[in-house]
Amino acid sequence: MISLYPLLILLFIILSTTTNSAHGYETHYYDFNITRERYNADCSGYMGEKLMVNQQLPGPTISVAIGDRVKVLVRNLLSSNNDTSFRQDSSVGGRSNDITIHYHGIRQYGTPEYDGVPYISQDPIRPGESFLYDFRVHDQSGTYFYHAHVSSHDESVFGPFIVYESERADPDKVQLQQNGTLLRKLSAGPYEYDDERTIILSEWWHETAEEMTSYLLAPGFHGIPDAPSILLNGRTINDPTYPQGPDCRGYSVISVDPDKTYRIRVIGATAFRTLGFAIAQHDLTVIEVDGTMLQPYDVPFLEISAGQRFSVLLKPIFRHHRKRQKDYSITTERRYAEGVDPFSNGMGILRYTSSAQQLEQQDYQHVHNESQDKKEVQNSVKVYQTPRDKFKFPDIIPHWYWSDLTPVNDVSVVARQEPDRTLIFYTGNEKLEGKAERWHINDVIFEDPKETIMTSILSGKRQEPNYQQLVTTSGFDPYLNTYPLKFKETVDIVIQTTHGYGDTCRSHPWHTHGHSFWEIAYGPGKYDEKKDGNLRNIPHPFLRDVTLVDPVLDPKLEKEAKPGDVIPCGWTKIRLYADNPGVWAIHCHNTMHMIMGMMTALEIAPEMLLSEKRVGTY
Repeated sequence: MISLYPLLILLFIILSTTTNSAHGYETHYYDFNITRERYNADCSGYMGEKLMVNQQLPGPTISVAIGDRVKVLVRNLLSSNNDTSFRQDSSVGGRSNDITIHYHGIRQYGTPEYDGVPYISQDPIRPGESFLYDFRVHDQSGTYFYHAHVSSHDESVFGPFIVYESERADPDKVQLQQNGTLLRKLSAGPYEYDDERTIILSEWWHETAEEMTSYLLAPGFHGIPDAPSILLNGRTINDPTYPQGPDCRGYSVISVDPDKTYRIRVIGATAFRTLGFAIAQHDLTVIEVDGTMLQPYDVPFLEISAGQRFSVLLKPIFRHHRKRQKDYSITTERRYAEGVDPFSNGMGILRYTSSAQQLEQQDYQHVHNESQDKKEVQNSVKVYQTPRDKFKFPDIIPHWYWSDLTPVNDVSVVARQEPDRTLIFYTGNEKLEGKAERWHINDVIFEDPKETIMTSILSGKRQEPNYQQLVTTSGFDPYLNTYPLKFKETVDIVIQTTHGYGDTCRSHPWHTHGHSFWEIAYGPGKYDEKKDGNLRNIPHPFLRDVTLVDPVLDPKLEKEAKPGDVIPCGWTKIRLYADNPGVWAIHCHNTMHMIMGMMTALEIAPEMLLSEKRVGTY
């Protein structure tokens, strides 16, 4: 399918950046055309239709600096024909051909209507319609990404979103030498490095988003199927013994110079599994998580849940060595894969070569361009085998190395003080009539609102919260169907995982919109306010926007359980400072669980959205 707007795309490329001379900030324009494509991402021969941005997988990279303004024009070029509707008792976010884009980790200070969550921040973008996201990136830098927030289209609609803290961190602002290398080192926080690379992890199912979503909500649901393939930068080989299709692109190759240090940005754009990530014979020095700079900490592998991002420093092991070229396997593994083979075919290659930049640019040409005859692959680097020497992942230890990580800056005083109140999210799943399954928070299955909440607030029609009454209750407002918070309230949220008798306790990656949080404590079994209320077993809390609630059983509770019991099996406590008025989703970032109801919204000081006190506006 050829784009209907080639001239407009060219115009947006030409005008990709303009400068605001008054403040030195820039305005960046991006043009996202949403279409359906058939693409053999994993060399399996599967060619089901998937939504994509500009016919690319991953989508184009958004690259800005702190303070910059971002304008993303999203055009929904899908047809209204064959536009599937789904069951109403769910949080799918619209019909099958609807779309919204969420800028994951970007806090949207002053612009909650551009957060990209259907029926919370905006109406879905219907077929034939367009929507302009217009926001400024305030006081945050680091590694982020964007993705679809309707149905399970985030499987194929996603791309990197990089925020540089200054021009010294931005490779595009540094002059190139004749040999293609940067004229000077890049610097971010206390770190200097020669260049950077991006690896984005995702999953690839051999069924469409419509088929997956219909199955999740139907009475015949019997568990979430693992994706047949894990992709690195949009590619892998499903079965290395039998790669299929002339458009098979092979494995992703990340090329680096043996004499240089690289910042590797690793983005977990998965929709389901937590993945281990490793490079054979290399330690990874963690320096950033979810936009927070950390003191250097060496780990043998990363554990990346859906929505999480890392930056690591990679120091090639053949520095100043006579052996100038060698390949190393990049491998992944499914973690917390109860009853499932943890093996992952998500592999790639780290290649030491003196022509690093040219090869890497070829590799990250984002995939697939329908305007080429017969979907010609835009990549000259095709590799169909990985080195035999692969990292062996250790057994799972709950909480990975999280308690060992320390922020570069001092721990915020907010993370150390007493909260104004504590909310407990008791989460679990239940069977409905007809054997359909849903997930809930405090027995409430989230369903898409009849009217978009932000629209209702900005029109003056929505009732304001009764904060005084909510302080003495669970915090949930059954009329508003949200958890209202006062402006600048400090709130602890305990996320309690449970499982049914005879069922497996599952891990859940939780994500907050509009705010980052501090994880301050975690524990096994059931959270007890008297016993655990003052527990602080994370020595150096730092701001993040995704945390994995590990499944950690309490042997006593498991032994005493009887058929029909719901058994607590692990909890995490996060602290949030409610300084950003708006309505913000908080949900399990396992997309399937979210669709099935494991989601709610924090409604923060909505009365300020109609007043002159609104923060972060232009």
